Amino acid sequence: MQPNHLIPVREFCVHHHVETTFVQLLAQQGLVDTVAIEQAIYVEPEQLPRLEKFVRLHQDLAIHPDDLDVVNDLLDRLEGLQHEVARLQNRLVFYER
Repeated sequence: MQPNHLIPVREFCVHHHVETTFVQLLAQQGLVDTVAIEQAIYVEPEQLPRLEKFVRLHQDLAIHPDDLDVVNDLLDRLEGLQHEVARLQNRLVFYER
């Protein structure tokens, strides 16, 4: 993969005012994927929304980076439950007619 299509972690961290160790910790926990090319670490553009979500959770809600995996799991479950409720409401509307 060409590095010109990737976002350097260092630039991301400068822009979002976080340490590079924050992104490295997220990568170690398996929350984001990073790519190492010639001693530089990059993230794919598809990872940006996910990475920015973790930065907001960390900065705005003061969630420790070690706890972001738990928060992410809970948010994923909540989203799944919301989709299930919407699906069930649609089925209920069908049967109420």
